[in-house]
Amino acid sequence: MKFTEKNILVFDLEVAPYDFETHYDDSTKEYLLKYAAGDPEKEQEIITNLVFNPFTSRIVTIACLDFNKYFAFKNLNENASISVEMKEKYGTVFSNNETDTSQSSPKDYIDNVQYVYSDEATLVKNFWALIKKYQYNHFVTFNGREFDCPFLMLRSLILDAKPTFNLMKGSDFTFKDYHTDLMKELTFNKHSPTGARRKFSLDFYCKMLGIKSPKSGGVAGDKVHELYENKQFQTIAEYCMGDVIATAELLWKFNNIINI
Repeated sequence: MKFTEKNILVFDLEVAPYDFETHYDDSTKEYLLKYAAGDPEKEQEIITNLVFNPFTSRIVTIACLDFNKYFAFKNLNENASISVEMKEKYGTVFSNNETDTSQSSPKDYIDNVQYVYSDEATLVKNFWALIKKYQYNHFVTFNGREFDCPFLMLRSLILDAKPTFNLMKGSDFTFKDYHTDLMKELTFNKHSPTGARRKFSLDFYCKMLGIKSPKSGGVAGDKVHELYENKQFQTIAEYCMGDVIATAELLWKFNNIINI
């Protein structure tokens, strides 16, 4: 990929499920659990997996990174010609604080990242507004074609938040024109349970390739729900931004070495 020819946004989202006992009526609970056939273990498995669907879970954070600005900032000391604009923030994190609206956004940028707190509907609308404002035309994710992009599109439908870019346009064979999913790149578009094309976590790839792992701060994706319930919005936001930075670094290395 020739980075200078594209306006690239790297993004990632974190989600948390609705409370099963209080959010759904009895008939809906029965519908969701019908394939468990009364088996308590299967019921718990189904309830746990509801986090992955946009109709049974909600977005708590979207972290966004302007790829070109980020690497321009990293190379600032080596390139005196970087403009003032490039020295400005390279990242934005939208956080859902609707369970505790008394917590407000940090007033200042933290490590060149702006944090914006709001309810979920505003969060999603802010994300689409960011894409429109900066005219991003290429997107980078890790497993985004399978999860982040369809989740965002359907969550936008639920929240009446009109997208400014169709993140699911085309097919699974043509989306690379506007979207680089590093999970697919690292498995050469067809992962298998074993062998050279086995898929791994972002954390694993980073550790093996000498990139700072997003998990190094002690937070992992399976802790997000608990953190959200405890109103640890900033912790989630910073963890999500760590994922995005790691994804950007992974793309840079992949593109420069084997994307030929």
